[in-house]
Amino acid sequence: MEIFNKILIDEASALIKGAQKIVLTAHLNPDGDALGSTLALYNIFKETKDCKIILPNNIPDTFKWMPSCNEILIWNAEHEHFLQNADLIFFLDCNGAARLDKMQKAAEESKAKKIMIDHHPQPQENLCNIYFSDPQAAATCELVYTFCKLCSLKVNIEAAKCLYTGLVTDTGCFQFNCTGQKTFQVASELAVMDFDRSEIIHHIYDSYSEGRMRLEGYVLSKKMKVFPKYHTAYIWLSLAEAEKFGYKVGDTEGFVNLPLSIGDVKFSAFFMERDGIIRCSFRSKGDFKVNTIAEKYFNGGGHDNAAGGKSYKPLEDVVNRFVSLLPKITKEIQDK
Repeated sequence: MEIFNKILIDEASALIKGAQKIVLTAHLNPDGDALGSTLALYNIFKETKDCKIILPNNIPDTFKWMPSCNEILIWNAEHEHFLQNADLIFFLDCNGAARLDKMQKAAEESKAKKIMIDHHPQPQENLCNIYFSDPQAAATCELVYTFCKLCSLKVNIEAAKCLYTGLVTDTGCFQFNCTGQKTFQVASELAVMDFDRSEIIHHIYDSYSEGRMRLEGYVLSKKMKVFPKYHTAYIWLSLAEAEKFGYKVGDTEGFVNLPLSIGDVKFSAFFMERDGIIRCSFRSKGDFKVNTIAEKYFNGGGHDNAAGGKSYKPLEDVVNRFVSLLPKITKEIQDK
């Protein structure tokens, strides 16, 4: 079924036209795609609507250059009235209210009409009035761009920068398998607009702090374990270790991908202690699906080659459990 069928687009256009107060939100620990999709729509809506972006927690310094980023509200109880009084709420790069953390209850209970635009599997049922969900899309920003075109929403320069950021980050600069013909088509249409694409790459990949760079060196030399027999590697990091390097939110973004640069490694995991829980990230090459591992063993889910989960057990216990699971999945990795 075509996710952008005319009936749904007409319904969404009517909701936007009739809405005066709009809230945009995205998942906990927002990445470039979450920020790109929310900020893109914000920069389109803010001229004609009373629009707010409310996110569950702080954003990485890497993305604080993005247009209108300084207008993002970080959730606290005082913001509940924005959800209560909204006419329309967009869930962007977010397949369910549980991914909003402490915002969940207020978002679910809001009487506002709700639209989801997302590319994660298994969107939460009965949450939104309209769903534009496509797990085959490389990034939510890819879907948001198409949505804007079909709804006759003009993508201005500021929005274009945000959408391009989401495409770049969720495709690994267009190198991941999820990058398809549609992705390149959207990127090429955005590229026609007059903004400096090299500057965006610089902001994302060439503006790290010295502490972040030294932290990367530390995890590679001291915290990465490789299992050649299993074509697997993992990195684990405690919050105390990270803080020795002046850790800020976003500093470990991309660490899970580092072991995949090893030729024989097909499966990579990253475990970090944060916010009182262990955050688990999984990446893979080829046809090996990490979302099944995240869902079955680590209270998570995600895409075939990129997934995440969490655990409330001590870091060492989580890592030991992961290692104990490797023999069970060795044959599957080798077969791929």
